[in-house]
Amino acid sequence: MNLIIAGIGGQGVNLLTQIVAQTCRAAGRLCQYTIHKGGAQSLGTVYGELRFFQHPEQILAANIPAGKLDLLIALDTWEALRHLPLAHATTRIWLESEVQPIYIERHQNPANPELLKALEAWSPQWRNYRQQAISQYGDAAMANYLAGLDCLQALEMADSSEFTRLFSKISGKKDIQ
Repeated sequence: MNLIIAGIGGQGVNLLTQIVAQTCRAAGRLCQYTIHKGGAQSLGTVYGELRFFQHPEQILAANIPAGKLDLLIALDTWEALRHLPLAHATTRIWLESEVQPIYIERHQNPANPELLKALEAWSPQWRNYRQQAISQYGDAAMANYLAGLDCLQALEMADSSEFTRLFSKISGKKDIQ
């Protein structure tokens, strides 16, 4: 099984990838991960690739090959488009539904919704993680926690208590229910 968690700098993709990997390992699932940071500043491309395998002696390359992506969790819709060449016909996708404008050379350009039609072939699960985080926790930064819960669901891991414990410990967010 291959999973990508994608977003932009400042959304907590690095933290979320590490916590999902630790949660899976604590549950006895074998996984390896790598984190890619496209820009050394806020709003740059950031994504984590997690690869799950059956046997300890099975070693996988760090990068997910084209056509082998099983799950995509995207905290930024535009970053989801970047990873579509890795998807196959049955890839499952969860997306932030609040589409952000694109910034080019520090100038805001309006988002082109026509580009998002490429995602429709996968019948993605649209989630407004940001708004739900504000509503539920009073903090938009909790959007990655909610995305992490979707990761666990996609990985068929019903018990989220270890994820919540690790997230609380590592992020410093203490009031998570």
